[in-house]
Amino acid sequence: SATDESRAFWVRQGLHAKKFCGAAEKSAMSSLEQRGLVTSFENTTLMAAPIPQGLEPPPLALDQRDRDRLPGLKARAAASAHCYEDINDKGSFWVAADGSRQWRAPYPADEMLTGVDPNVKWVPYKELEAFFAGPTRGWGLRCTRDIKDTEFVVEIVGRCLSFEEYEQLEDKTYAVGFPENISEAKRAAGDRLQYIDPKTEGGLWRFINDSEEAPNLRLVYIPHFEKPSAKNPDGVLPKRAFLQAAHDIPAGVELTWDYGPAYPRPWKEAEASEAGGQALRVDEGGRRAAAKWASAEPGRSVSSPTL
Repeated sequence: SATDESRAFWVRQGLHAKKFCGAAEKSAMSSLEQRGLVTSFENTTLMAAPIPQGLEPPPLALDQRDRDRLPGLKARAAASAHCYEDINDKGSFWVAADGSRQWRAPYPADEMLTGVDPNVKWVPYKELEAFFAGPTRGWGLRCTRDIKDTEFVVEIVGRCLSFEEYEQLEDKTYAVGFPENISEAKRAAGDRLQYIDPKTEGGLWRFINDSEEAPNLRLVYIPHFEKPSAKNPDGVLPKRAFLQAAHDIPAGVELTWDYGPAYPRPWKEAEASEAGGQALRVDEGGRRAAAKWASAEPGRSVSSPTL
């Protein structure tokens, strides 16, 4: 419902916004959002009403039906279904004062991967697809072919942000940033690039879920970070970030990376407080929290939700 008139109409039919719904309806609405089954505009109000007793579909049957109905989505279909623009083929960009985009690609020669490692291998972007990974995990990402160890899977692309621009964001849930040591070095050098936000412009990487225990991808930076030293007073500051295979990954296996120790994992707290009967709410819609940090290779450190 997107207008006052339509909202009034549906209220008369017994539907209500989430704030005024019962616990069962709130839970169902959050589950639908988490699965990526809700598409809406900024001014849309999601409304619901209880299903009459006896007409509820069996939960397992509903889950299976969702899986059957939602095969993998390639880049264009995923962007359309989840209301963002896929810019993987263009790279990241800045927003100028007049609102226009200033693309960072094509990259200077010293930023090209071939200039860092001539043997680097890429997973073709067309082989990646978003898929519904279940009611708990929501949407995830997989590859339709086997991935070999050390292959580069996808680049972290989106809108480039300075720290000040990041602080002005109303929704920070998708942004990924550099770890504190790299961020400090960037600020000292006057490098504005602190975060990358894929919420409205990004790529399939935005579907990759967290795995603290056994991630099959790792975050790497190009060029590799080097602290300022007497030999190199300016150091080397990363400008791009990628997800690389940590080992061989069979086709169809969900791709994951470690969001890092600062990423809130409410289920762990829930397990710890289970004896007290405490139930903790996970992030509504299954979105990544702004406090998340993702582990990177030694010497390349970690990353928050923006670059």
